Amino acid sequence: MIDPDVNFEALEISFPCASSYPYRRYDWWKDEFYKEVLKISDEAVDMNRLNGGASVLKNHDSNIVLGKVVRAWCEGEQLCVRIRFRSDNMSRDLFNDLANGTVPNVSIGYGYDPEKDVREYVNDAGETIREVEHWEAYEVSVAVGIPADPTVGFLRSADANTIMNSRTIEHKTTNKEVAMANKRELEPVESEEQREDTETETTETTTTTETAETEDSETKECDGEGKDERAILMKEIKNLRADMAKSFALPHIQTERRQYSLASALQYMLTGKGADMEREISDDIYKRSGQKMGGERSLMIPFNDESMRGIFSRTFSGFANVSGSGTGLVSQENKPEMFVDYVRTKIGVKNATFLTGLTGAPVTIPVQSTDSSVAWVSGGTATSGVNEDVSSTSPVVTNIELNPHKLGGYIPVGRDLILSGNPDAISVSMRSLMANVAHKLGTTMLKGNASNPAITGLATATGVQTNVIATIASATWANMLNFAAKVEGLEVDGELEFVMGAADKATFKSIAKGQYGSGFLCEDDMIDGHRVHVDGSLSSGDIYFGDFSNVLVGQWGGIELMLDPYTLALGGNVRVIISLVCDIAIRKPNTFVKRTAS
Repeated sequence: MIDPDVNFEALEISFPCASSYPYRRYDWWKDEFYKEVLKISDEAVDMNRLNGGASVLKNHDSNIVLGKVVRAWCEGEQLCVRIRFRSDNMSRDLFNDLANGTVPNVSIGYGYDPEKDVREYVNDAGETIREVEHWEAYEVSVAVGIPADPTVGFLRSADANTIMNSRTIEHKTTNKEVAMANKRELEPVESEEQREDTETETTETTTTTETAETEDSETKECDGEGKDERAILMKEIKNLRADMAKSFALPHIQTERRQYSLASALQYMLTGKGADMEREISDDIYKRSGQKMGGERSLMIPFNDESMRGIFSRTFSGFANVSGSGTGLVSQENKPEMFVDYVRTKIGVKNATFLTGLTGAPVTIPVQSTDSSVAWVSGGTATSGVNEDVSSTSPVVTNIELNPHKLGGYIPVGRDLILSGNPDAISVSMRSLMANVAHKLGTTMLKGNASNPAITGLATATGVQTNVIATIASATWANMLNFAAKVEGLEVDGELEFVMGAADKATFKSIAKGQYGSGFLCEDDMIDGHRVHVDGSLSSGDIYFGDFSNVLVGQWGGIELMLDPYTLALGGNVRVIISLVCDIAIRKPNTFVKRTAS
């Protein structure tokens, strides 16, 4: 049985901190919700850290250590702990709040291997369940704002009457003013929306109120100060449970609907607080990619082909690379939706293939460079009657190698912008870095990178076909048809498209087809039925055609954000550093054609 003993002299208390209560989570990689269930047993839970004196934190804040775990054990489907608080004022106050039920919410920090420790299945209701069969508890947290598990915490599972009669509680409740003060702190301030949400629960609330009033009248009839205090505390606990029952559903719905916030991620790196969802996603990306976390001031954020397409569809603004930039956006009167974007060049490659979640190096992709052949078997001669050996060849298989290379940059941002600025304004600066990463990737896909590290793009890949057009101004319709003629005889998986500079596209829109028919070489952003995309990094004459899904972007993890609070500290700024570990390779280079002058 859970030990209900509360020792106010030693500042020790026991309670369940985790259970098998299903918690709804979101899988960023699969874009789906699932319910996580922690298996509770001595075999399932690694309690070495807890029994070794793990920290007790305030709301998972590693900078606020309130005490330590004395011991941990499993009881039924609950993980229970006995903890000892520190003797400083804040720790003692939170101990008192926990003991009298004012702040009952608790939680744990834990970890597991998603590849080895999880059993996934679909229940009768059609819900995806991921049962964690083995996991390790890292820390215990109290004073949690919105707990994942509403069934654990002090006074939730133990018998309240038993607790009220314990001698340690009697020692605590000799001061009526303390109990009444805690009661006043407990009363919630409801918004209009919350009041509307609770109207449907009028019957339950009325019943609870009537019960509380009855107990209040019983309290007045009690003889002796100790009995009177216990009755008051009992009333508090029941009212608290009624309030919790009304409030738990709404916060969970709001949490599930929350969108990923770059602003929250950045604020966490500066303050060490909040961003629960962003940290959970970051931990998952780090774990899946095999990369080590860069420190407490770093987070991994999702970045894939969907992110790239989002950046392609619009331009994102950024701040100039000078101290104090962004300070004008802190005002409550700012209009972030009217922010004047920095004008960037367009990215032409729209449909590259992103290989996410890579681990280890190098990553090799088998490629069949030549095909096998078959032949008719010549029949035997009249004298021998023996068939000749078949003439055939075997396919040649080689490998494409992807090696991790780091692409990075940084931007200075004011501390005041992070702490009190409009979240949209923070996102402007962060997305500026992401847009720069996307543009560099797009340029490298086409041109490659000649210096260290050497990365192959379409301009330098071996096997890309060529189409000779002496000068762009003298191009003919026959020249343009020749791009497709070199590729359409091949089996391609994706759409065939053009990528070129804006000047060349304008030139083709002004050249008539002449003897080949009416109209111009390029009409309605199409040439010979194939779409034309403009890339602002290309010079005149740089024209590429083909199936751009054969451009591979290998990616180890997501974009890593790091915060340097020291370099620009004298000016009240921080430096936000961004990096992406990736590589680029060209698959099936013969499905591409590039223009050459000769």
